[in-house]
Parts: sequence; structure tokens; C-alpha cells
Amino acid sequence: MNFSSLSSNEKLAVYGSIAVIVGGLVGFYGVGLLAVLAAIAMLAIVFLPQMSPSTNLPGSKGSLMLLAGGVAAVVLVLSLLVYAGVLFAFAGVGSILFLVAVVGGLVMGWAGWQEFQAEGGKFQLGSGPAASSPPPSSPPPSTPPPAAPAGPATDVPDAPPPAAAPPPSGADMTDADSDEDDRPRV
Repeated sequence: MNFSSLSSNEKLAVYGSIAVIVGGLVGFYGVGLLAVLAAIAMLAIVFLPQMSPSTNLPGSKGSLMLLAGGVAAVVLVLSLLVYAGVLFAFAGVGSILFLVAVVGGLVMGWAGWQEFQAEGGKFQLGSGPAASSPPPSSPPPSTPPPAAPAGPATDVPDAPPPAAAPPPSGADMTDADSDEDDRPRV
């Protein structure tokens, strides 16, 4: 794992994930375990492409980071709102670490949002069609055109099509010129 090769958003997500894991496991309140799982998922999203370059993530990195960071942030903020009375009534090391986890979850959510916006803000999950692949209806460019059937030996080559006259401009047009039939003009 090369930490120096990470972008600033990825580093921010790693810091937030570590805060959520440490603070969530020690200062466990409510559904903090779900936030810890989201933090572990964030670490996997950030470090998996480095550790195994042949592995493809099931979506864009920014979309997955936004999803994991959003889950952690929402779960921890809701936990904070539910357990605020207990948290401040019995302030101790567990309560302080829980607050660290809440801040870490918010940092994860922010880093996921920033990475998502850096990728263009398009939510991409799953294995949809690749944008760089050509449409299936067009033939590959290396395919030669089909050969014309052979005709009799006395074939005359086709004459080139006649050159079309440019259409008259709006100033040159009169009522007589606007007829759409092919009558000869006098």
C-alpha cells in the first residue's frame, strides 16, 4: 500500500475511516457497527485498486466512496441525535471516541462527495455497458465492404452522378421559382 500515491480525497477518506473504526468500536452507540462496516468498505475501495490492479470495482470509485461515506455519516449522525442525552450525561472516554467516530463519518462523507464530483457527478454502479465500446450495430472498421456481384463482360462503368445546381437564395426566389414540380422554367 503506497499511501503517498493517494489523492487528497482518498487520504481524507482513509483518515475518516480510521476515526470511525477506532471511535466506533470503543465508543459503541446504537447502530455504530454499520458505520464501522462502511468504514471498512471505504478502506477496501481506496486500497483495493493498489493492492490488486487486475480487480475491477463494481462501479466508479467516486460513486462507491460516496455510498460508503454517506452510509457512515448518516448512521453516525442519527446515532448522535438518538443518544445525545446519554452521551453528554455520562461523558467519558467512550463518549469522546464516539464523537471522534461521528466526525470521522462526516469526513468520510465529505471525501466521498468530493471524489464523486471530481469524476463528473454521475452515479455509476454495477456493470453497465462501457462508454468506450462501439455500438453493436456498427461493423468493425477492419471489415472490408462486400464484393459486388460479377456482371457480363460488356459492362459499362457507371457514369458519375450529375452535379446538382445550388439552391437559389431567398432573395432570388420569386413565386414562380417556388413551385416544387420539375417543369422547365421559361
